[in-house]
Amino acid sequence: MKTASPLDGFNSKALANDALLEVPILIEKISKACKIQEGEVESLLCEVICFLGLIGKLNQKLTPSLVVDLAWHELILCTKYYHQLCETQFGRYIHHHPGGEEKENEQQFLNTINLYTQHFGKPPSKYWGNLAGNIPTGSDCGPCSSI
Repeated sequence: MKTASPLDGFNSKALANDALLEVPILIEKISKACKIQEGEVESLLCEVICFLGLIGKLNQKLTPSLVVDLAWHELILCTKYYHQLCETQFGRYIHHHPGGEEKENEQQFLNTINLYTQHFGKPPSKYWGNLAGNIPTGSDCGPCSSI
């Protein structure tokens, strides 16, 4: 019997869609910052929201991939919406903390991938790297935490 997860029922696609309806400028901003087509923004934003879900619902200090981090930066800049998203979905604001030691970032990134796989299935390599081969290190920004 599968045990209940705090992420059961978490719908990143619906949350990403809501974000793009509320803050349509995110389409252009994320597309430019991450060098992706505008049609891919919703998928990438789903990954950002999954990442935030892991932090917020599991109370973990995690590190995203670089492209997920860059998209997160754009979401954070929409301060009113980002604050509301954090409060309504996670009960608190999720802070972004750049920096940290490379080894710590790599370990947190591996933890992110393990938790992602456990709760959402295999992460899309397009946004998280090729997990079958070399595991990429964490984001250039370093650990991102919920402190």
